[in-house]
Amino acid sequence: MDLLLRDADPDELQRHGRELDTADRETAQALRLTMVLRQQAQRAAELAALNDIAIRLATRHAPDELLPEIVDQARRVLGADLAYLGLLEDGHLRLKVTSGALTPELIGVVIPLSVGLAGEVIEHAAPRWTADYQAERRFRHDDIADTAARAENMRGLLGVPLRLRGRVLGALFVGKRQERDFTEHEVTLASALAAHAAIAIENANAISSLNAANDQLARRTEELEQTLRWDQRLTRVVLTGGSVEELLAEISSMARGRVRFVTEPSDDVTVARPVVAGDRRFGVLVLEGEPARDDQLLLDRAAPALALALLAEQATAEASRRTRAASLVDLLTTTSERPALWQAGLDPSAQYAVLVASGRARLPQLPGALVAEHGGRLLVVTTADPDSIRRDWPGDAPTAGIAGPARGQAELQRCFHAARQTLRALEVLGRNGEAATAGQLGLYRILLDHAGRRDLAEAFEHALGPVLAEEQRRGVPLVETLRVFLDHGCRPRPAATALAIHVNTLYQRLATVDRLLGEGWRTPQRALELHMLLHLTEASGPLGGPEGG
Repeated sequence: MDLLLRDADPDELQRHGRELDTADRETAQALRLTMVLRQQAQRAAELAALNDIAIRLATRHAPDELLPEIVDQARRVLGADLAYLGLLEDGHLRLKVTSGALTPELIGVVIPLSVGLAGEVIEHAAPRWTADYQAERRFRHDDIADTAARAENMRGLLGVPLRLRGRVLGALFVGKRQERDFTEHEVTLASALAAHAAIAIENANAISSLNAANDQLARRTEELEQTLRWDQRLTRVVLTGGSVEELLAEISSMARGRVRFVTEPSDDVTVARPVVAGDRRFGVLVLEGEPARDDQLLLDRAAPALALALLAEQATAEASRRTRAASLVDLLTTTSERPALWQAGLDPSAQYAVLVASGRARLPQLPGALVAEHGGRLLVVTTADPDSIRRDWPGDAPTAGIAGPARGQAELQRCFHAARQTLRALEVLGRNGEAATAGQLGLYRILLDHAGRRDLAEAFEHALGPVLAEEQRRGVPLVETLRVFLDHGCRPRPAATALAIHVNTLYQRLATVDRLLGEGWRTPQRALELHMLLHLTEASGPLGGPEGG
């Protein structure tokens, strides 16, 4: 009765019960009944504690708050010196938190699943324990784990798996710093706590993932709303016909750093986005200075809008250029008073030089130049002086006839025809790559005068009419044969080679010419006159034709 009144512990009651004789059987039964009642009360207290722990764990939604709570409760409920918890990561058990540790050695320890007490717990998904971890030889030890165990003076150790729906999430450990075996009741209690912990960990991870997803969704929603606001502002500038400069100013007003559009970014640029449309690359949109997260997103949205503005601006410029070119052609080639000079981009009060250039070769840079294509030629009107154009004409430029200066439509048209005729004369004379005015053609200038052409035609008929008539009758190119023979200094073999005929054939043709003109045509003076007459006639033939070149 004294033992019961002072609430002795069960061990003391058991020792006293063994000392009683059979006469005190009823007293012994009373003692055993008291022990049972106390054990049941202890079980009820533990269950209540587990329920309280489960509730506490359920309120911890963040893993960094939950895991410390689990090890603290495990250490308290089981009366352990030390408790720690590890989770499976990439095929290993990584220790996350401790309670009651003497050193930080355990935190972050990675234990392979093939070694140690932890490996046994994970592999079999069941509790494992030892009275003395450091002396235990039933499992293979890990050097890193053993070093941490020695630092903590760990001896008795119990490990239970964190299991949930057939999966093992990790393991919970409780330890003592002296040799100690663990009762079945303690193992059951630790396993029950681990079961609650596994559910709480799973829930916390799910809530954490959900919160992260919600945060990401909120950020994306915010980004989308911001993007829509940017798009509305940028689209408004484009739709209202704003220029590229206005669009860049709008982009800069929305960014924290300085925004520029460049051909290639420099080294000090922190953010760059290419401005492309299809396979066309216009340049790079760059941000200078320290960028904010929104600035990078802004450049992502602004680059396509800038490409669209550049396309529109270039299309407008090309359409304007084509319109001015068409107006320039009409201005120079028609007698109509329309289009007016301003429609072609010309100043009625200014003086201009007119060029007609061969082909589509690259022209040199000329001040105030307007360029158009017409009949396979390039027509150019420039404010440059004709003499300076001729003097500075590069060697790799196309052949060009120059006329001017001119003011007003009538003078421009007259200069155009003069430049066109000069170009044709240069081409016939083989002076390719030159730029010249009509006054620089020397003797051949008469080709540009209609009266001169008439005189030339009469001279040709008088001197070479019989040869031309015989050529037309026989179908033999006697005139061409005569010109080539004279071009080669009256040497038969080079002339025959140039004509691609046998030298005997050349002799036969020359004999016909001798018969028609008389042998006196071979004298130096007469040969020179015929030679010039042939070249002048060849040059003059197409100048007034419909080709327009």
